[in-house]
Amino acid sequence: MSNFNLESVPPSILHKILSKVATNHIRDFGSARIAFSGFNQIGRDDYFYQSANLIGFNDWIDEVNAVRTFRLRCYQAGNPEAIYLRGMHEFFQLHLLDEGREKIHLAAERGLELAKFVDGMLNLAFSVDDGGLFHKYPNFSREFVHRMNCMIQTELPSGHWGYDKPQEFMSLLERIKNPIFSNDCWCSAIEEPVFVVSYNGSRTQWKCDRCFWQCEVWDFCNEIHLTTANWPIED
Repeated sequence: MSNFNLESVPPSILHKILSKVATNHIRDFGSARIAFSGFNQIGRDDYFYQSANLIGFNDWIDEVNAVRTFRLRCYQAGNPEAIYLRGMHEFFQLHLLDEGREKIHLAAERGLELAKFVDGMLNLAFSVDDGGLFHKYPNFSREFVHRMNCMIQTELPSGHWGYDKPQEFMSLLERIKNPIFSNDCWCSAIEEPVFVVSYNGSRTQWKCDRCFWQCEVWDFCNEIHLTTANWPIED
């Protein structure tokens, strides 16, 4: 596409194009800004960094300095995804639980649905008592939970095993009963079972809200730490 044709493209579309380019490869982001003044103008705008997509960002190891600079610019601009990713890094990898949860909650307040889900599920998980009962159920529809689970399974990076998870977080699993083996609820006596396929592939029976949330929080605590990643910036 020539520069003449790009000149006729609305700024909102140029913004989406440049955001997609930056997500796929940070080097191409720089090249696009050099090649076309319209992209360069957008790339200087704070709003671009406030709304850039970092969840699916390709973390190219050969462009580590450019990636660090881009993420820092997004974080300083108040990008909800940058705040969320920084919070996840602090919580799971640096074991700064309070600081991490504060940033995840802030990202949720700024409208990031994934952060809203993680914030609510962390509140649910940390509300479990020694008897395995929960006391802070999130106000989520089951459709929303399913959509977020699908996103965690299919869209987020995974496989970050090589770090020690916070002991306080991992101890939650000792108090949360595995829903596959838990049959102490009244709904287990119902003759016609209802099944849900969790995002980790398990086929779990549930009928009441209590069993639903027990199933979801169990899967959440076993899977969500795999989506965290290194935060390669220094304040």
